[in-house]
Amino acid sequence: MRILRDLPRYRGLWIISLCVLIVMISGCGKKMFPKPKGSPAPPQVKDLNAQVMPRSVELSWSPLSGEGAKGIAYSVMRSEVKWENRGCLECPATDARPVQRIDSAAAKPAPDGKIRWVDADVSYRRAFRYQISVIDDKGSPLSLSNPAIAKFYPGLVAPVNLAAVTQPQGILVQWKPVLKDIEGKDIQGGANVSFRVERLSGEKGWEKASPSAVKGNSYYDQTIAPEHNYTYRVIPILFIDEVSIFGEPSATVLAKGPESMPPSPPEKVWIVPAQGALAVHWTESEGKNSGYHVYRREGKEIIRLTATPVNHPPFVDQGAKKGSTYFYAVSAVGSQADHKEGLLSKWTEVRNLLSE
Repeated sequence: MRILRDLPRYRGLWIISLCVLIVMISGCGKKMFPKPKGSPAPPQVKDLNAQVMPRSVELSWSPLSGEGAKGIAYSVMRSEVKWENRGCLECPATDARPVQRIDSAAAKPAPDGKIRWVDADVSYRRAFRYQISVIDDKGSPLSLSNPAIAKFYPGLVAPVNLAAVTQPQGILVQWKPVLKDIEGKDIQGGANVSFRVERLSGEKGWEKASPSAVKGNSYYDQTIAPEHNYTYRVIPILFIDEVSIFGEPSATVLAKGPESMPPSPPEKVWIVPAQGALAVHWTESEGKNSGYHVYRREGKEIIRLTATPVNHPPFVDQGAKKGSTYFYAVSAVGSQADHKEGLLSKWTEVRNLLSE
């Protein structure tokens, strides 16, 4: 009888308990216990590249930056792939092992901004798979890079009879190919052989004179400064098994730019928003010149924005309209009496999203 008499009170407690349970499970539309935010993704190298050199493999990758790159190091991981599986990134390989540790703070990028490491412990007709492991200050791995496979073939021997002749509009570089590999074997199929022409000027280090590999035995370099000294060399490239194998570089030769010729265009042009306008920046050309002209292209219409050459970047385009897409290019003007204008740089695209 007591139970029946107290039933309404128990029913009330049961209803309250049920509501509390529902609130805890569903939150009644509210998050009672918010989940902690996920940790940021660990820093990771994503552009590892392996280039076969004459007697080594050169790895290159972009250095990590930002807060996540502090206190980390790079560990070069290497494994060997069976020769018959050399084209397969996913095929089984021997256990990867660390072969080099590089502290990020001590790593000095090359002029192109990449970190480089050379593996000389290689031999011909073997395939090696590399990855960069990012490790913390305790040596614990944080991430692995993309894999890169190096198929190690012997490269070509160096070209001979290198010559560089100054001409009115540039420097003509010529050489004689030698179609033998480092082991002395003849190379069959000349169509798979090309050459990279490199030049040295000032303190820049070796750079490509030819934008792409050259077929044949000569290259006319017109992207130079008047009366400027240049050193040239030629590197053979053998394309085999879907990879480019660099050979031995030739001897070097010195040449001087002609007395009067149009100056070379800037190598790089970029645009920076500037208080409702667009500021055009560029890398200054080598050698003497009397300034630069800036061009803008909208659709098919090309106009020169500079009435007279400007001495240094930037040039601010006050006439850019909001929402319009423009292309910009820059040329250099010679310092000789005739003030010859050189070729235009590559066009750089930008969409003006700033308010007028």
